[in-house]
Formats: sequence, structure tokens, C-alpha cells
Amino acid sequence: MTPLIYLEKVVLCSALLYGYYHLALRNNRFHQWNRYYLVLITLVSLGVPLLKIPLPGGQDAPSAVYAYTSKIVVLRETVVAPAAQPSDYLRISITVIYALVVLFAIYRLLAGIFSIRRLIRHSHVQDIPPFRFARNPEVKAPFSFFRYIFWDMESSLDTPQNKQVLKHELVHLQEKHSLDKMLLEVITAFCWINPFFHLIKRELALVHEFIADKKAAGDEVAGYAENILRSAFDSPQFSITNEFFHPPIKRRILMLTQFRQPRFSYLRRILVLPLAATIFCSLAFVVDQRPAAIRALVPTGILPAAPSGNTVAAEAPVVVADTTPSKRKQEDARVVYVDNTSNLTVHPSFPGGQEELARFLTKNILYPKPAQEKGISGLVKVHFVVEPDGSITGISTINDQLGGGLEEEAIRIIKIMPRWKPGESNGKKVPVDYILPIRFTVQEMNPVVVTTSNKVQFSPPPAPAGNSSNEEIFTFVEHPPTFVGGEEELAKYLSKNIRYPKDAVEHKATGTIFVQFVVDKEGHIQQARTVGSKKGYGLEEEALRVVKEMPEWNAGVQNGRKVNVQFNLPIRFTMQ
Repeated sequence: MTPLIYLEKVVLCSALLYGYYHLALRNNRFHQWNRYYLVLITLVSLGVPLLKIPLPGGQDAPSAVYAYTSKIVVLRETVVAPAAQPSDYLRISITVIYALVVLFAIYRLLAGIFSIRRLIRHSHVQDIPPFRFARNPEVKAPFSFFRYIFWDMESSLDTPQNKQVLKHELVHLQEKHSLDKMLLEVITAFCWINPFFHLIKRELALVHEFIADKKAAGDEVAGYAENILRSAFDSPQFSITNEFFHPPIKRRILMLTQFRQPRFSYLRRILVLPLAATIFCSLAFVVDQRPAAIRALVPTGILPAAPSGNTVAAEAPVVVADTTPSKRKQEDARVVYVDNTSNLTVHPSFPGGQEELARFLTKNILYPKPAQEKGISGLVKVHFVVEPDGSITGISTINDQLGGGLEEEAIRIIKIMPRWKPGESNGKKVPVDYILPIRFTVQEMNPVVVTTSNKVQFSPPPAPAGNSSNEEIFTFVEHPPTFVGGEEELAKYLSKNIRYPKDAVEHKATGTIFVQFVVDKEGHIQQARTVGSKKGYGLEEEALRVVKEMPEWNAGVQNGRKVNVQFNLPIRFTMQ
């Protein structure tokens, strides 16, 4: 779960719970209930989105469904490591701004605490259990903080009004309201972007005052309300302390003089339970994609792969296996049973076995261009069911979203698969739950480097390939296309023919141009174009010109015949 998604869930949870408080619980006389409710919903909003409680998924068919986890298919596409995208800078900027605001909020909190400690050191402190009475000329109005009650030097404790004030602050100490305040200050410092936490903090401070007012006033409600009004214009000194003269005065007096018990008092408090249960179930429970009856069979071993650097290899996700390309047959692979699979006598398989599955993936799968340009890679786990008739249903991905079109490409390749050989249990064909992990891996490479002196340094890539053309264009082949004479001749050709554009030199424009083209079965260059962010100043045009003017290449070969192959050539322009 990304931090953004977590924050969204926290905001949603706190919005719903605070919204219920505002509509049903606010301005009622059950102040202790409201206090605990406000503290609890803050903690619930932070904790529930972190929970992931698995639930068994439902089954449409009454027959048993078994799970088979296949080998990981590794798809390698050689691309240039992309430069930082504008979205990356935006994300970093937002993160830095968020962190700076958090640091500022923590600084303010610590500054307030140190100011109170300094006030204590310079005060005349008298220990009167269960509190400590601190007098200081800097104190403008009485307040309390944990065990300390702060008082000015002039006010006397003998007057009826000041006795009420002292009793009010004692309630804050006894109820440990300072703990609530510190908790909400810390939470709002780290989650300052959530407006509902700030509303909860403000409301909780008022509820503290309601509790203290109710206990301090006793039977002298009118005199106590008059005392509040008389001192209404005294301003507080610290946001983390408990002030007797805490605004808004109107609500405090309203709570003091409201003797009527609200209608449906208990019902208002109990009805929050269904809401809380709904939020908890919606955010905390996640559906387990594999039913409870699933039994996982995990084989180790290698899928046959092309001998080139671009491989479709396999490894076991549970038991570590060598992923080096190999010609080993599937029957040579050692099968490791993770759980009891005795009822599954025949496992589902791709027509022709693992070798044909490897060929099918090699021929048809494409590395999405958005993922290439952004350097996105990772493991996509595709979940589906092989039905008794061999058809594939229920296709979905069960991994954390990678983006860049990787999930969509993995689902596309599964949808176009032919019918499988179904699994069997005691001679009966049964639906089998299948998980096919496909790993998309981006490999960095050293591109062509063009400088203003027109000297070329070149370390060519292991050839990738694509899939498009009037006939058929391959992304992976056994023997990739090559420039006639090899890499050295290609470097010489580029050194001789490429020119740093004059406009780019004047504007000191630099960057990597990623040229994608097709080497057809006759070795001709076709469909040349640039991909990635545009650099301008003639860099793209010069890269395309030099590619289109290339002589014939040696065509790529797959299964003993020449084929059309997609090729990617990065050219980096740098200033010296």
C-alpha cells in the first residue's frame, strides 16, 4: 500500500466517523462518552487501513477447486534506463513539502513544551498533592498541564470565583486531559493534511471543558456561568494546555444550562457500532484469491528459453531455483508439494507442455512502451481457472499494481491462449485454480554516446525485439539482427555519419534519444521512430536520419527462418 492510498483511507475513515459524531453525538450531555469516542476514532482511522485480514474467496462451482502455482516467467527487455520524469520531480517535491510541514508542526509542539518547562523552572512551585501549584508573573490566566496548575501572582485563592477556577483545573488533572491533548497534537503534526483530525482535536478540547465545567460548577451553575462570561476575553497562552477561559463561551454555557436528556440518548451511541463495523470490514478485510480448499503445487525447474540475452526463464516462487536459460525438459524438473494434492491426479497443462508455453509467450508477449519509457519492472501474478473443458476463466492479477501497462499485457496474453489440457481428480476433469507469475525485467545498457567532437562510444544492447508489422514482428528471437560487420562497424558508421545539430549546440541541448525501428527479414530498416520524452532542437531528427540511412542489417532468425524484429537503439547526445 502506497502512502497516498493509506492517507486516502485514513481521511475517508475519519470523515465518516467524525461525520456521525457531528450529526448524532455533538452538543449532548454524555461528555465522557464523547471524549472516548473522539480519541478512539482517531486511533481507529490510523490503524484500520493498515490491517489486511484475509477472507476466503467464494466459489461458483460446487466442485472442489485445486491450486497449481506455475513457474515464474521472466520477460527481459533491454531498454535505456530512463531519465527522471516530471512526475518524479513532482512526487519528490510533494514529499519534501509534506515533510517540512511535519517538521514545523513538531517544532511548534516541542517549543511549547520547552516553554512550559522554562516557566516551571522560573516559577514558585508548591507541592500540594495530587498536584503542584506554580505561581509566575508571566501567567496571564490560570491553566493546567499534567500535574501542574499555573497561577498568576496577584489572584487570590480565597474568592468564590477563583475557587471554582481551581476546582475546574483539578478536574483536568484528575481526568488526565493533557494525555489526550498531547496525543492529538502528535497525530495532527504527522497527519496535518487530514482536516478531520484538526476538527477532532478542537472538539476534544471543548469536550474536556464540558467535563470540567460540569464537575466544577456543581449546583452553582448560574454563578459559574457568570464567572466564565466575566473572563471571556482572556486569551490562552499555550495550545497544549487546559485553560479555564477556553472559547467558545456560548457552547460551554449551553452545556452547563442544558438539563434535558436528549431523545434516543442510548440509541445515538449504539448506532455507531454498525457504522464502525462497516468501515472495519470494508478497509481491513481483503479477499483471498485462493479458496480455503486450495492446495498449492509448486514445481521447480526451468522453462526452455532462447539462448540470447533476451530470455523467457522460470523459477519457483516458493523453492529457490536456478533461472539460467536451460534446455532441460519439464519431466526433468523436481516437483515439490507445498500441501496435500493427492486428490489431483492430473495437473492442467498448456498444449504441448512447458516448451510450447515458452514459445507462445516468446512469440506473443510485448513489453509495454509506457513501462519501457518509465523503467517499470516487477512481478505480475495472473490468476485464472482452467475449466474442465480447458477454457480459461476468471482472469485477474493479484499482485500490487505496478502500472505502465504490465498488468494489462499479462492479462491480454492469457486471454489469447488456446484451450489447456484440464486437470483431473480420480479420472474426472475438474476446474483447477492456476497462478502464473510473469516477471518483467528492465535491463540497463550503455547507449550510443554522441559528443560535439562527433566521437562515438558504443556498447550495443543485447537485441530486444517487438511485435508488429504487415506480417509479424517479433520482440524475442533466437538470433537477433546485427549490423553488418558487428558492433565495431556500427560504431564506426555512427562516428562517421552522425552530426550534433547546430541548434542543439547553440542551446546546449543534451539527452538520450531512444530510436525504435524494425529490421525486416531482408535486413531493411523500417518504421523508424523515436519514443520517450521529446528533447527538441533537432536531436530526434538527427537520430532518425542516421538510422534511416543505415545499410542493410543481418536479419533476425527464429526457428530457422528470417523474421521481422523490433530493435531499440538509444543515442545519447552530450556536450563537451
